[in-house]
Amino acid sequence: MALGFKKTISPDDPRLKGHETTYQASRGGWFKRAQQEPQQGKTAKRETRR
Repeated sequence: MALGFKKTISPDDPRLKGHETTYQASRGGWFKRAQQEPQQGKTAKRETRR
């Protein structure tokens, strides 16, 4: 079995964390998932100069 596992493992197995990939035909194969940065709300207001 791939990755050294002797039996089939479930997709949510914690040992696979950090090894997720997605298939992108436009790029020609399997690639690591892009890290999603936490979205910060635009709550800060700009300072106005007087």
